[in-house]
Amino acid sequence: MNDHNRQRVCAPAAFTLIETLTAVLLTALLITAVMSMYYHTRRGIARLAGQLEENRLAREILQKIAEDIDRLAAPGFDATMQFRNKYDNGCNAAQLVLENKFYDSGSPPTPQVYDRIVWQTQYDGWSQSLVLFRMHEGLNLEDKVLEKDAAASPSLGLFIPVADGLTHFEVATVDNESVTAQWVQQTLPTSVRIGVSFAPLQQLPDGRLGVPPELILYRTVAIDRTRFIPYEFVPRKLDAAGVEKEEEKKKEEKKDETTEKTPADNPEQPPAETEKR
Repeated sequence: MNDHNRQRVCAPAAFTLIETLTAVLLTALLITAVMSMYYHTRRGIARLAGQLEENRLAREILQKIAEDIDRLAAPGFDATMQFRNKYDNGCNAAQLVLENKFYDSGSPPTPQVYDRIVWQTQYDGWSQSLVLFRMHEGLNLEDKVLEKDAAASPSLGLFIPVADGLTHFEVATVDNESVTAQWVQQTLPTSVRIGVSFAPLQQLPDGRLGVPPELILYRTVAIDRTRFIPYEFVPRKLDAAGVEKEEEKKKEEKKDETTEKTPADNPEQPPAETEKR
C-alpha cells in the first residue's frame, strides 16, 4: 500500500483542463491572425493585378494605334488623318480614320487607296460601356505570309472588336494649351493625343457623367518624326525688381570691400597722420 502511494506521488503531473483550454484559445487566435493577414494580402495582390492587367490592355491599345499612325502617316505618301469625338451615354466616344494613297501611272494619274485603317467605338447597352473596333482595307496586306491577295483577305473591310468595357476613348490634337477634338482637314496635324480608360463612370465637377482625367491613360504621338523642327532659344525674362535688387547688392558688397581695406593693403593711399599730443 505504501509502495502504491509512493508511485502515485512520484508520477509526472498532467496538464489541467484550464491549461489545455488556454493553449487551444491561443492557437486559435494565432491561426485567426495569420489567416486574416493572408486574406488581406491576397486581396491586395488581386486588386493590384487587376489594375496592372487593366493598364496593360490600355497600353497595348495605345501602342497599336501609335504603330498605325507611324506607318500610315509616313513621309512620301499622300496621307490624311481625320478624327471626331462625341459624348455617348456618359462615355467619350471617338473615331479615327487613317488613310494614305498612291497615284498610278495612268493619264491622268488616279489616286488609289494603299492603306486605310479606322479605329472607332460603339456603345453597348448590355454592358453599358464602349466596344473598340478596328478596320483595315486597301491594297497593302497586313499579313504578307498568310494573305496573298488583298481582295481575298478574310478581314478586308470588317470591323473587328479589339476590346470591350471601355468608358473613355478620346483622340485630339494639342497645340500649346489648346485642344482640338475634331480634325477633318486634308493636312496632317503635328501630333495627336490619345486617351483610353476602363475606369467606372463618375459624376464630374461640372455635373455631367464621365471619367476623371487622373484615371485616363494618355499618349501623345508625333506625326512624321523625321520632319525638321525649328528650335529657337528664348532667354528667360527676369523680374526688373529682382535685377535692381541684385545690382544694389553687388554695389554694397563692392563698397564694403573698399572700406575694409587698410593702408597696408592699398599702397597708393598715403598713411594717415598721427595725432599730435
